[in-house]
Amino acid sequence: MSVMRRLAREPLVHFVLLGVLLFAVYDVVNEDDALDPQSRVIEVDRETLINFLQYRSAAFEPGYFEAQYDALSEEQRAELARSYVREEAMAREAMALGLEENDYVIRRRLVQKIEYLVADTDIEPEPPTEDDLRAYFEEHRADFSLPAEYTFTHVFADAEIDRAGGPQAHARALLARLRADGANFNDAPSYGDRFPYQLNYVRQNLRPIADVFGPEFAAALDAMTPDETWQGPVMSRFGAHLVLLTDREQAREPSFEEVRAQVASAVLEDRRTNTREVLLDELVDQYDVRYAEGIPEP
Repeated sequence: MSVMRRLAREPLVHFVLLGVLLFAVYDVVNEDDALDPQSRVIEVDRETLINFLQYRSAAFEPGYFEAQYDALSEEQRAELARSYVREEAMAREAMALGLEENDYVIRRRLVQKIEYLVADTDIEPEPPTEDDLRAYFEEHRADFSLPAEYTFTHVFADAEIDRAGGPQAHARALLARLRADGANFNDAPSYGDRFPYQLNYVRQNLRPIADVFGPEFAAALDAMTPDETWQGPVMSRFGAHLVLLTDREQAREPSFEEVRAQVASAVLEDRRTNTREVLLDELVDQYDVRYAEGIPEP
């Protein structure tokens, strides 16, 4: 059997030929919309390849990638250029074929690029005055309130270990030992099973505590009275815990002086957000937006 006859029977060859035919048909049908000669030119230079390296690595450190490029051998630079040219050619053909249309993932990426450009604007907000800061603080006091903070340690009974009566029974036995031994805050590591996270928590609010132990544990901790007595067992997603809660600072509203730096950061961020909104509104104003009947205008 001849080489040509064998190739004619290969499915991959049929696929390639079909692709070539489709491109040929597309060029004929869209002859009037063909790409101009300049758009068929792919410029490859040092700056282009350094940018390609950065995008491919999803990291943007020009100095680092300039050094990386300069360290490449001639062979490696040629391979890098080949990869760039192939990607660029495919991207242009995809756009020429309209493959990006109705693709919401691509649409979101394009929108994100505009958002990045707007966010990266050099327009820096006007620094707030002292009166601005105090007025903002009075208007947003709740945003700066300090949550209750808890200081505690715990002894753990692992639910993964097979014991008679389960982790709660083991925890109750541990509780009797802790009280009989007069164990204090620093003695916790000498008892119980190994816990995957830390044992001691100092001035932590309920959010990170709930993230580790779960909301039920956090609620039980909040209901406890701080003293020098071991309490529990309290269940979590890991097992049972014996808790020594030594201190709880109640939630409170701080003075302006305590949170002045946070207030200043919040004011500047609000002003940056307002600037971005104005720029995006100006962008939309360049379009003739027509709302169908029944669609409320924003």
